[in-house]
Amino acid sequence: MYLFLFMDNLLRVSSTLSTNDDAYQLAQDGAEHGFGVLAETQLGGKGRLGKTWASPARSGLYCSIILRPQLAFSEFPKLTLTAGLALCSAVEVLLPDVAFGLKWPNDLFSGGQKCGGILVESSSNVTNDDPFVVVGIGLNVNTTPDMFPYEIKQKATSLHILSGQVFNLAHLYNSIHDELLTRVNIHEKQGFEIILGEWRRRDILFGKEMQWVTREKKIITACGMGPNENGELLAKDRNGRIYEILSGDVKLAE
Repeated sequence: MYLFLFMDNLLRVSSTLSTNDDAYQLAQDGAEHGFGVLAETQLGGKGRLGKTWASPARSGLYCSIILRPQLAFSEFPKLTLTAGLALCSAVEVLLPDVAFGLKWPNDLFSGGQKCGGILVESSSNVTNDDPFVVVGIGLNVNTTPDMFPYEIKQKATSLHILSGQVFNLAHLYNSIHDELLTRVNIHEKQGFEIILGEWRRRDILFGKEMQWVTREKKIITACGMGPNENGELLAKDRNGRIYEILSGDVKLAE
């Protein structure tokens, strides 16, 4: 990390390999619920399934927030959906005239293009007296088309591209941070059902033909039925078989 600055409940850095790695170490060292790491750029931004997250300097929001949820450890996997809903809700308030949606389990979309993603990593020791979760957020904010790597230019968008506006990244971080803690509190106090209902209303795969690439690289085409009460994605193929998807990559059928 370079040029770092500790502020109230936040570590700001100019550059780091991965904010998730930094936050995970801070959580192991005892950082409290809601503590965040915010970087101007990442040299090795992490995405789901071992993918990388492109992090052009000072154009996107690259942050990780530590959670110590008052939830059973078995509830932790559902926090990916809770975090995705928080991100979507925050940008909906910011840009009420832009339609946003969620793609299971962790992607923020608008107009068929991806503009953000979530990576949730939890402490591996279920017997830990104070288990934690790190919520990594990558959001294309002031990113212009020329900043995207060639291979994702046609698949990615940003808040700037969608609105023509330029956004203050620190203010945006505060909005998303507060919304995340609010949604986690709802999850804790009122249950996952409340979160799930709102998530389903933003589901871009529901009722659509989709493709699921399993860990064994097998491609299954099915119709999205939305996540169930455990956060697993349900999908029905043409033979009527229903899959409960726990992992792997999903996308709209081409």
